[in-house]
Amino acid sequence: TQPAAVAGFDLTFSAPKSTSVLWALADTATHQAVLAAHDAAVADVLGVIEQRALFTRTGAGGCAQVPVTGMVAAAFRHWDSRAGDPQLHTHVVVANKVRAADGAWRSLDSRALHHAAVFASELYNDLLADHLAARLPLRWSWRDRGARRSPAYEVDGLDDTLLAAFSTRSADIDQVVG
Repeated sequence: TQPAAVAGFDLTFSAPKSTSVLWALADTATHQAVLAAHDAAVADVLGVIEQRALFTRTGAGGCAQVPVTGMVAAAFRHWDSRAGDPQLHTHVVVANKVRAADGAWRSLDSRALHHAAVFASELYNDLLADHLAARLPLRWSWRDRGARRSPAYEVDGLDDTLLAAFSTRSADIDQVVG
C-alpha cells in the first residue's frame, strides 16, 4: 500500500524554562526584548532550514534530490504549556508543497527536514541566547536537570526553585517515571 500523504510538518521552537519565566515575570521592556529575541531566533533558524534542509525529489522513483526556492509556512506563537506554566514557544507549520527551481510545485522530501530537526532546535537555543545577550545584560550557564535529562543552558539569576515552580509538567512526568 502507498503511504498516506501529509499536509505539512510542525517545527516547534521552545525557549528554555528560564527564558520563559523571565519573559512572564519581567517588566514591559524586558518582556518585549525577550519576545523580540525569540522571534529573531525563529526567523534565523527558518532561513537556515530553507537554505539547507528543504528539498524535493524528481526523476524515476524520486532518485534525484533537488533544492527548492523556499517554503510555505505559518507560525503560531504560544505563551504557556498545556499545564498553564510559562512556556514561550512557536509552532511553525511547513506545508508539504515546495516550489522547485524549475517552477513546479512538488512534495517536500521530508527526510532532510526530519534529519535537521535536532540541529534546528539546538541552533534555535544558541541563537536565542545570542539575541537575548545582544538585547539584555544576561549571563548563561549549564544547569543539571536530573539523571534522565540533558543539562540545560539557562539564564543566570533565576534559581532552580523558581523554575521548578513553573515546571508542572516536568514534575508530573518525574513523578510517573519515578
